[in-house]
Amino acid sequence: MRVIRVNPYPHACPLQAGGSLNTHDSGQRGSLNINIERALRMKNCIIIPDGAADFPLRELGGKTPLQAAKIPNMDRAAAQGLLGRVSTVPRRMEPGSDVAIMTLMGYDPLRFHTGRAPLEAADLGIVLKDAQWAFRCNFINVENRVLKDFSAGNISTEEAGELIEALNDGLAARGCRFYTGTGYRHLMLCENPGHMDVTTSAPHQVMGEPLDEILPSGNGAEYLTEVMEESVAILKDHPVNIARRKEGSAAANMIWLWGEGRKPQLEPFLSRYGKRGAAISAVNLVRGIAGLVGWHIIEVPGITGYTDTDYAAKGKYAIDAFPEYDLLLVHIEAPDEASHQGDASAKIKALEQIDRKIVGPIMEYADKNADLRLLVLPDHVTSVESRRHMRGTVPFAMWGCGIKAASGLGFTEATALETDLVLENGYELMGFFLKD
Repeated sequence: MRVIRVNPYPHACPLQAGGSLNTHDSGQRGSLNINIERALRMKNCIIIPDGAADFPLRELGGKTPLQAAKIPNMDRAAAQGLLGRVSTVPRRMEPGSDVAIMTLMGYDPLRFHTGRAPLEAADLGIVLKDAQWAFRCNFINVENRVLKDFSAGNISTEEAGELIEALNDGLAARGCRFYTGTGYRHLMLCENPGHMDVTTSAPHQVMGEPLDEILPSGNGAEYLTEVMEESVAILKDHPVNIARRKEGSAAANMIWLWGEGRKPQLEPFLSRYGKRGAAISAVNLVRGIAGLVGWHIIEVPGITGYTDTDYAAKGKYAIDAFPEYDLLLVHIEAPDEASHQGDASAKIKALEQIDRKIVGPIMEYADKNADLRLLVLPDHVTSVESRRHMRGTVPFAMWGCGIKAASGLGFTEATALETDLVLENGYELMGFFLKD
């Protein structure tokens, strides 16, 4: 992969009242007027439509969902701004959101990543002890020893909370404790489970596979497998599952443990990049990383982490937060969830909602408040066809204050391949984006 170094900021932001500094521009005659006050007020926004990147689909006439979707605002950002592609997952790591989001927040996962579950624990206010291991705990649906649904039919947080209580009662002797997260996403902590050097599988990556072929392996696998198998009896006739079966919903008839890890150590974002950050997301993982680096978590009513999330609320709360923060991250899980369900039309609809209700309003705000810079990109590739995260670079569009490098191209995987800008070390994108 070739990495091209370019300067996307050949001009300063439009000059307004206030002191200015003249600086020579070797590419033009004359000088640049850089408004110091405006530079100090510069706002930066990153919008992450999770898993938006994909491959061409036969059902879409050989187009990807990004190509098929009507996304005029993302297209505008790419056409008027800087278009490129970035590698968000190091070659020797699995293409998961934990790795990719850490990368996009400006941290090298090869250095800082200790596992997915500890990152989610941070959002729940759980401070891991040195001797503790954290595991992501999905409620799943299993039929005939085959993993049928990694989300147990998108079980609600309220239903899951009741099941978590039952697990804590039934598995207390195992020396583990369960914590309620959101929807199907929860946590298990255990202390001193013995020597742990285990390999687990993300359930959304192995749907349709026989359980016996995807159970944990390595040191500690026996313990995890026993806990998972014992959960079956606890969950089988729980009132929540009885009610779900009666209404035709998938029962949460087993737990799946994965994403294991120990206590992480992340450098504060403010000291690393000199910016005050905040995040909007319904996903514990994203919120957890943000909290660990010292960002504020903005609570938004009505956001779910699914395709039924309140897109407009995310856009509104983001705009309202700009005066308080230097950098705002807006994460939307919906395209990824649609991909894992194999639903191309739902993915397209999610992308169009993001474009219309989040990207559009933020760009309108930027048109009226010129001191804002925008970065739009997926965290990783999620294939509708395979329903899994896949390796590959993702497109990014950088637009706004001071960015005059106009690509003239729309925002798709294919157009990003036409440009010369490629960042192999994805964690460098943050510094590149924030460059004054």
